[in-house]
Order: sequence, then C-alpha cells, then structure tokens
Amino acid sequence: MRLTSCDNYCTLFRMRDGTQKCMPTIGLLALSTSGRSTNRADEAYKRLQQSIITGELRSNQRLVESQVARKYKMSRTPVHEALIRLEAIGYVTILETGGAIVTDPSPTQLRNLYEFREALETKAMSLACQRATPEQIERAAKYHTRSCEAVSNRDLDKFIELNDAFHGELAAACGNEQLSSLLQTLRDQPFDRRIVRLSTNRELRAMLRHHEQILEGVRRGDARLAEKAVREHVRVVLRVALERL
Repeated sequence: MRLTSCDNYCTLFRMRDGTQKCMPTIGLLALSTSGRSTNRADEAYKRLQQSIITGELRSNQRLVESQVARKYKMSRTPVHEALIRLEAIGYVTILETGGAIVTDPSPTQLRNLYEFREALETKAMSLACQRATPEQIERAAKYHTRSCEAVSNRDLDKFIELNDAFHGELAAACGNEQLSSLLQTLRDQPFDRRIVRLSTNRELRAMLRHHEQILEGVRRGDARLAEKAVREHVRVVLRVALERL
C-alpha cells in the first residue's frame, strides 16, 4: 500500500510484513508507460497491416511516420516500431531517408514467396488428412459452398472473405499452431487480394475446383490428392501474379 512520497524521486510503500520500501518514482512511471507504448505499437501495427491488406495503402505508397502518427493520434515511436515489424514480414520497406513505402514485390520475390507457401501448405494438408475433425471438415465445406455462390454472383469481396476462411479452417485442422499461423501470415500478403480481383472467371472456377479436391482429400484422408490439388492451386495463383501484378 502506498504511504507517501519521500521526495520528487521516491515513493514509500508499506509491505505486507509491515516493513516499508522506497521505490524510485521514475521507475514506476517507466513501468506504467512501457505497457501503454507496447499497446500503441500493436495498434499501429494492426491498423497499418489492415490498410495494406485491403488496398487502402497501395504498393509503393510512401508512409511518413509523423503523418501516420497524427492520423492515429499517437507519438512517432509506436509507429516506428510498427513499421519495423511490418518490414520483417514483407509489407513495407524502410527507407534510409526515413519513413517507409508499401512493398511492391518483384517477380523473383513473388516466386520465392509462393514456392515457400506451396511447401508449407502441402505439409499442412498432409497433416490435416490425419488430424482434421468432422466439425472442421464440415465448416470448410460450408465455406467452399458459399465461395462457389460468391463467384457465381461475381461478389469478389465475399469470395475473398470466404476464401480466407476456407484456407484458415483447413490450416487449423493440421493441428500445428506454428504452421497454421505462418500460413496465415503468407495468405495475408496484400497482393493476395489483388490477385483475386485480377483473375478471370475461368481462373476463379479453377481455384474452386482445387478447393473441392483439397477438401475431398482431407475428408478421405488422401494426402496425395490434397497435396496435388494444393500444388496446382498455388501455381495458378502464382501465374496470375506474375502476369498481372
């Protein structure tokens, strides 16, 4: 329990055993503000990430720390921390002159990313064939059915939402949280949504056929079928990305 301030730099506390302990006031302030700073950095990170994913912030768009800080009503420090974290997952590129730009991936970077995703997703589906529960398969099947309806209606926003849910459900079914979390990060790349919007109706139908095959492979416990469908799916998406981004 706090008793009184010894001076401007120290606060006196009574401990449970009746003794008193003096703790530097500056230390208390540091403890109270460090948590707030971390929370603000998390907020800036999530808001910037979502703005990039949705396309509100576009490729090569400049991000000036002071402007972002004013918009989010926070200091520059949490914004700077958020930009460093976003660079680590490939969303932005920090500039030597200060600030950052939203990353515009090169063809080589795109190819590297989707090759990495193919390797991880085939492993995840192999595990899902062994570990998926009937409830997870049923939820994924519902997402797939609604995805087909969205494509028929040319509702791309709804398809993007359901496509994420479908892949997320099956990734979770692999039973490996680290693997499913990493896959989610890869799927959250901002250009992933743009690829859907740049795809023809024929290409979207091909993606849905791949989904059906992946789902059937997991349902039957047929890892070979699921992995083959994943590879075909990822390669179609990569081809669209290389041709049109």
